[in-house]
Amino acid sequence: MAGGGLHHGRGVGHYRRSAHDVTKVRAGKGIFDVDAVVFDKDGLLFDSQYFWKALAQIRVDTLREIDGFPIDKWCSLFGVERENGEILSIHPSGIFAIASPQEEAVVTASLLHEATGDEWGRCRRRAVEAFEESDKRFDVRRALLPKPGFPRIFRELRDVGIPYGVATSDDAERTRVSVDQFDEADSLRFIVTPVEVKRGKPNPDMLLLISEMLGIPCNRMMMIGDSYVDVQMAQSAGCIGIGIPDDAAMKDKMMEYDCTILESLEELEVMRGR
Repeated sequence: MAGGGLHHGRGVGHYRRSAHDVTKVRAGKGIFDVDAVVFDKDGLLFDSQYFWKALAQIRVDTLREIDGFPIDKWCSLFGVERENGEILSIHPSGIFAIASPQEEAVVTASLLHEATGDEWGRCRRRAVEAFEESDKRFDVRRALLPKPGFPRIFRELRDVGIPYGVATSDDAERTRVSVDQFDEADSLRFIVTPVEVKRGKPNPDMLLLISEMLGIPCNRMMMIGDSYVDVQMAQSAGCIGIGIPDDAAMKDKMMEYDCTILESLEELEVMRGR
């Protein structure tokens, strides 16, 4: 995907909370004193299947234009289920759902190399070009279905001055456009993608970078995501982990990590007291 990069929202810098102003976040039955909140994007803020299916269709249509590309094998490997050429679903633990765009491009190039025997550098270049072209064709605005509780939770955090932003495996510009459809993307203090770190999810690098950017210790940050990689990342970094899975299988995977599991973003509430 094109356009990756670190985004700094308004007011980025070391955050200092007033000693007289205590703000807490209720997550289900738990109440946490936090200084910053980090959100995943797909599957948490927006319905993941709705978004992934639209993006996968564009990917498949573009990859079909490469002579000899093994579409069926690509779909099977990436967790993309099709029937009669139509995308039916995306496996939430599959490559398409979890891997970074850079990782996806490498796997795609490997399949092309295996299928055609073409020179590796050319295969890699053609895969990257196909991803870039599909991104140009993809209208993200038509693939967004906000989840219950968004953007309400963003507005509550903004009202009390808690910095918040997004840590995603997706593209930074697409994330900004997506949020801006329903809220104020300029109010995000950060958008961190795999481009800015050596290791993506579930490694702690994204959260460590955000901690450094804001000047807030990891144990004062809350990480909220819909996948086990989000709560695993939170545990690795020493952050408060909140999991909001879409299905029972993902919930079971989350339970291996130190986190609070909720049904939806609607179970989050910003509380302010003195």
